[in-house]
Amino acid sequence: VTEIIFTGHSLGAANALLTSVHYRTAISSTSSLSRPSIVTFGGPKLCNDILARFIRNDALEGSTIVHLVHDKDPVLANNQKLWNDLGFQDVGIELQCDPNNPAVHTAAEEKPKSFFSSFAWNILDHCNYLGVYVGPRA
Repeated sequence: VTEIIFTGHSLGAANALLTSVHYRTAISSTSSLSRPSIVTFGGPKLCNDILARFIRNDALEGSTIVHLVHDKDPVLANNQKLWNDLGFQDVGIELQCDPNNPAVHTAAEEKPKSFFSSFAWNILDHCNYLGVYVGPRA
């Protein structure tokens, strides 16, 4: 094993971040696997400024932490105000992605606009990331 990557979607994204912190504190810092990577999809902002700073600067220092999100995700769109009011922050880098295609948008790029781009309402959009349906199946 040459690299450890924790990943998850929605609540699983929060679990991936917390599990990576637990992993990092349990493994020897001299191990070549001591700096896991974390990639999440549609996860919540999980912690306030103090905890976010601790995770970034201490617990997961040197780890790559990427949060993939998109504007059509109703879970993220409808909870953003609450998380902001609570002072919650992202721990790593938040990147906008396309829900239906394997594309990540840079800050300088213009994201494609749709009729519903300012109105996130369809719960299935919470389950579409980079052209892959990551939700429950029958």
